[in-house]
Amino acid sequence: MRVSPYHSINPSDPDVHHVYDDCVSGKQIPWQNKRSGTNGWPLCKHCADR
Repeated sequence: MRVSPYHSINPSDPDVHHVYDDCVSGKQIPWQNKRSGTNGWPLCKHCADR
């Protein structure tokens, strides 16, 4: 399901944002590292390929 954009604040994670709640890479972000918005970063490949 499409959701509001979110990204990770962990510096070791890729500089991308996600827009699907079931995104493979987005699901790996622990809740404490998730933030709303794009942070100016491109859409992740998994989300873009949908």
